[in-house]
Amino acid sequence: MIVLLIITLLLLGFVVAGFMGAPWVPARKNDVELMLDDVKLKKNELFVELGCGDGRLISAAVKRGARAIGYEINPLLWLIAVLRNWRQFPMAKIKLGNFWAKDVSNADVVMAFLMPKFMKKLELKTNAEMKTGARLVSYIFKLPSKKQFKQGAHWTIYKF
Repeated sequence: MIVLLIITLLLLGFVVAGFMGAPWVPARKNDVELMLDDVKLKKNELFVELGCGDGRLISAAVKRGARAIGYEINPLLWLIAVLRNWRQFPMAKIKLGNFWAKDVSNADVVMAFLMPKFMKKLELKTNAEMKTGARLVSYIFKLPSKKQFKQGAHWTIYKF
């Protein structure tokens, strides 16, 4: 009975993440490095991922010398991301929580892979919070009205 309860609670994390705009669909492995190349992530820049899933983009950003923070609302994925990064990449910060409530005003690069119906909300958030010169990478789906800075294979980069 306890095992069933634990499994139910873990699966509930995936449902909640979907309702928050970021169901777990990992970025393609080949795209991770190409996205970071396109956004020109530099050493010591702050990279923030909204819905970091298993933490693979956080790891890749830290490997490039960036400071990185990933927000994840799903406790199981949060734990996987923490375990993936804690030993090899101690500069990676993986935080359990709702990214909509987090301030991204200090970020140099923000990464998001959200469902289409949440792109307007993301556009409002980033327009209000991102500093001049900061970049947003949106994987797969585009912001509804902001002019793109650069188009990648499966991502769009916006400059603020």
